[in-house]
Amino acid sequence: MSKRSLAVCVLVCALVGVTANAAPPTPQEDEARIEELMLAESTAAPPPAPAMTPAAASLSADPVATDAPVIAAVAPPPSSGNEDWLVTHPQDEGLAFAELGKRIGSRVAITTTNQREHRGTIVAANAREVTLSVRRSGGNATYTLRKEQISRIATF
Repeated sequence: MSKRSLAVCVLVCALVGVTANAAPPTPQEDEARIEELMLAESTAAPPPAPAMTPAAASLSADPVATDAPVIAAVAPPPSSGNEDWLVTHPQDEGLAFAELGKRIGSRVAITTTNQREHRGTIVAANAREVTLSVRRSGGNATYTLRKEQISRIATF
């Protein structure tokens, strides 16, 4: 008997007891009743199997198809010294800081030395710093990054 049907039985028994104005059963009576229900369920005949469709019948007649569990594992590819199957993206150097002055109005992604990426439009640039306009919710933010703060510059 499942826990759910057991809970329903106990609830029904409790409701029947309340409506009959009888005293509630003692815990020992509850246990005895639950054990009776569990025993009755375990000795009851299993429900009849549903009728098989022709496709299911053909599968059950197949000697290869059994009820045994199938255990499958995916093996990793053999490793080799030359990993040709991996797709790699070439690491380009990006833009040089000196080129930023020629690219005012261009969209760039600047990665700082603390690995933060800033994507925006170049507003101004000189030999020491670059000023970006970055879109934020509610408008644009403008900030300046010094040359020594920048580790990589890429266009997009």
